[in-house]
Amino acid sequence: MTDNETASGESWLTTTSSAQPYVFALLVATGLFLEFTLHYYLHITVVYTQFFYLIVVVAGIWYGKKAIWIALLFGALQVIVAIYITGIFPFESLIRAAMLFIVALVVGTLSDYRNTSHIEVVDRNAKLHASQQAFETANKKLNLLSNITRHDIFNQLTVLIGYLDLARERITDTEVINFLEKSENAANIIRRQIAFTKDYQDIGVQAPQWQNVARYIETILSLTPLHDIRLTDDLGTLEVYGDPMLEKVFGNLVDNSLRHGEHVSLIRFSYQKYVNNELCIVYEDNGAGVAEEDKERIFNRGFGKNTGFGLFLSREILGITGLSIKENGQPGKGARFEITVPEGEYRFMP
Repeated sequence: MTDNETASGESWLTTTSSAQPYVFALLVATGLFLEFTLHYYLHITVVYTQFFYLIVVVAGIWYGKKAIWIALLFGALQVIVAIYITGIFPFESLIRAAMLFIVALVVGTLSDYRNTSHIEVVDRNAKLHASQQAFETANKKLNLLSNITRHDIFNQLTVLIGYLDLARERITDTEVINFLEKSENAANIIRRQIAFTKDYQDIGVQAPQWQNVARYIETILSLTPLHDIRLTDDLGTLEVYGDPMLEKVFGNLVDNSLRHGEHVSLIRFSYQKYVNNELCIVYEDNGAGVAEEDKERIFNRGFGKNTGFGLFLSREILGITGLSIKENGQPGKGARFEITVPEGEYRFMP
């Protein structure tokens, strides 16, 4: 018994799930019956020997190179019985025996290689599964610690901002009030930054999935006060394979227009296909646009007048499944964001 067989708790009779010892024993018994009945008693030396190949091939598939012993058994019986009957050395029987040996060696070697590869794959999968479980457990613990810490910091910030507000109401010194306002602004920035860590923590935690983009836009319309801004959706039944946080990407784009567009009155979602079968989701508004020198910088963490995390977070979310985003609108005429979706990562539902 080999080390691999010992580790898996299997004997040489059951190295594969398809091995059936009783069926194999019946085949061997049939072969012996044909050898002694047809060859020994009836002196038929040709047709029945083809049955031996079936036995040898089955043995090779089920038991690997151990099939050589079966080939040697039937080959030796062929030669011995032929010598006993004819009284001379039978080269024809020797050739048949050699062919049985070669077939057993080839089939058995291939079968052993297959079984060894199967054991290695099973072992590798078991180790990967154990590693995945350990990773998931560690990730859950880290997320739990992060959530608890974030919650505690939020509570303390709320208390701090409350006391700063009370202090500002009771102090008349304008210079001190100015310091308190700056302190309160700093506390609010810290609060927003901590809120960002919650979103960033969730990126890539769940498996990507197919998502209906138009449904996300409907959600944005229902939750975001657009006032006099008209929003049009020309995406139809487009679905994109992406991180479950994909909704935040489109929400961030709309929020970006509301905050920085200055005079936005129209927002439009559309798409276009490229010649290489990539798809481009286009987001446009008719606001102030983005300055040429800022077209790439707006995706940097911390850039901007607010938290500076929205577009940075959007690029990170899209990157999980190989999507990308860029801005190529004309300054003064509106922003234009293009989200490139590779072939196979989008589909249109009927």
